[in-house]
Amino acid sequence: MVPEVISMGVKIYADAGSNLFPEIIKKKKLDIKIVDMKLYIKDKEYNCYDESFDTKEVSKLFYQELEGENNIHTSLVNPNDYLEAFKEDIANGHQIICLTMAKGISGTYQSACIARDMINEEHGKEIVYVVDSMTAGFGEGILAIRLDKGVKKGKSFEELIKDIEEFKYKVRSEFTVDDVNFLAKTGRINKIVAKIASALKIKVLLKGSNDSTIVSTAKVPGRKLSIKKLAKQCIDFIKNAKDQIVYITHCNCLKDALDMKKMLAEKNINNVEIYDYDLVTGSHLGPNALAIFYVSDSR
Repeated sequence: MVPEVISMGVKIYADAGSNLFPEIIKKKKLDIKIVDMKLYIKDKEYNCYDESFDTKEVSKLFYQELEGENNIHTSLVNPNDYLEAFKEDIANGHQIICLTMAKGISGTYQSACIARDMINEEHGKEIVYVVDSMTAGFGEGILAIRLDKGVKKGKSFEELIKDIEEFKYKVRSEFTVDDVNFLAKTGRINKIVAKIASALKIKVLLKGSNDSTIVSTAKVPGRKLSIKKLAKQCIDFIKNAKDQIVYITHCNCLKDALDMKKMLAEKNINNVEIYDYDLVTGSHLGPNALAIFYVSDSR
């Protein structure tokens, strides 16, 4: 007989694709728990969200090794990882809302759903709710931060779910990569498209779609134009820029991130923060990928 769980509050979880490194959670005073993924560089194991993890130093090493096509890979979070992560909060009577990377690009959503079904069936009611963020990186991070604010305002489990399921369609996640072959290797874009783009030295702009996949939004000749186009998309689509934070993340190309921040500032978009791109999804984008995340009316 499973003991009755009396809800004492709501806890927010995200996965390692959320870009919410420990230093960011600490800086923003967030009560968000991260279900970590393991990263392997030359067979050495790293826990990307461990408190001792040096994000900047490992990021430099990571993208240098990735550019050299060395042995780098990540591990998929399995259902048992989620069960273990949730265990203490459930025992303490909490309900859980768990964000995952887009189900169209990662298996973490399915793993979280298996764990959710096991827990909810065991307790005979909804204890865990899983949200497909339909994005990754700081797109997922923006959603987690919104949930955290909602919890602190005293919103109920049901209110938080309704709000985030509607709000996620307003978060735009847009990026450009230096080499589309990294995305093609893992099936995230068409290999034929990648070959043509590489041959013609075309830079592709992409975004997270409403179908939880990655889609192309534009093709431009050259890196500089791709950065300008990325900035322009934000300038054109952002809503209430003064009331939100725009997040720029980069895969070891800080200068490009700073250049894009300057372009935004020229249009009075000044509330901008720059971080290293999370290494889990960054491993699929490759060195010099550049991304921007913000809120609009729609994706």
